[in-house]
Amino acid sequence: MYNNKTIRVIMALYNRGDIMKKCGESNKVGIVDAKQLACYISNYYSDKFNDEITPIKLQKSLYFCFAYWGGFVKRSKLPNTEVTIEKSDWLFNQDIEAWVYGPVVPDVYREENLSEYNNPDIFKGNEDVMKYINGILDDVLAVSDFKLVEVSHMDNCWKKNFDINSEFHNKVIDKEDIIEEYAKIF
Repeated sequence: MYNNKTIRVIMALYNRGDIMKKCGESNKVGIVDAKQLACYISNYYSDKFNDEITPIKLQKSLYFCFAYWGGFVKRSKLPNTEVTIEKSDWLFNQDIEAWVYGPVVPDVYREENLSEYNNPDIFKGNEDVMKYINGILDDVLAVSDFKLVEVSHMDNCWKKNFDINSEFHNKVIDKEDIIEEYAKIF
């Protein structure tokens, strides 16, 4: 559980609105920052494949990490479950939008220098989360970019929010919809 200092910091951020979803729909706290996670994923990919990650693979990795983590945690909290995960089912707070090539975290997409967000302690105190995320990344990063796009296009939460006739293709996907959909997978 959180100590008093952590609770004060969380409440201060909450009161400033830093940890709230833009529309005020939720006050859930993500475990990590999406830009820091994107930097982590980029470094993980570089270490594994000795190459730079593509924007599509990075975006789909963020999405699938969020979705699988959220579904896993949500599922663990259902009645008659052997193990309950006492962590947030939101991996990060930043919005996920329905774009042409699938779900995208626009805050990450628009960032010109992700290396500025390198945080070697991103998972400090959450090593179990890191282990889970690394397992997802091992699977996702082995798949081609457009296969990841194809798979993300099968998700109902993307289908429901993507409008081919829209001029901007940037409707926010409700995070709870993503988590509910992926909780059914487990």
